[in-house]
Amino acid sequence: MRPDVRDALAESLAGTFPACDDAPLARSLLRELAKGRPVSISTVDQRAADIVARWPNVEFDSEGRVVALSGLSLTPTAHRFTVGDRRLYTWCAWDTLFLPAILGQHASVRSRCPITGTDVRLTVAPNGIVDVDQPAPRVSFPPPTTTATADITGTFCCHVHFLAGAAAADQWLIRHPGGAVLELDDAYELGRVATCCFTA
Repeated sequence: MRPDVRDALAESLAGTFPACDDAPLARSLLRELAKGRPVSISTVDQRAADIVARWPNVEFDSEGRVVALSGLSLTPTAHRFTVGDRRLYTWCAWDTLFLPAILGQHASVRSRCPITGTDVRLTVAPNGIVDVDQPAPRVSFPPPTTTATADITGTFCCHVHFLAGAAAADQWLIRHPGGAVLELDDAYELGRVATCCFTA
């Protein structure tokens, strides 16, 4: 992927994450969430609760605890994301590629290709993809113009999947005019650029 294309995509997605000034708090909350339990912000402090309240795309349970943030979720989705012995989930396939760097931990990923029904499994380390069990999987993306940062799961994540190879990618593009498909390494690099504030 050309750097200018990558950077344009990363910029279009930047608003879906907390601001860079809030990166230390977001990273801390994500690491707490990765322990597999809802996170109570009120136990941190009121100032932190006020900051989190203005972030986009945070999900809370009935007790006001965080159960999903910036792609990491305790609520089951199609994208399994196992850290240690804890089964977590992500909102989309792309999340599985950048979250290990933020968490500072390896993750085992299992997600189903929507075209072939084949499971795509991979292992992602904090510094890159270390193992893939499918030949050359791709990652699908919707047209940037359709993404609403205030509703990332409903306008973006629902279209972002692992695709089991080139033929599946071609079929996805036919069904989703204007969409894009990235090779795995390019999707990983896009995630690294888009979330660089959180891994610094």
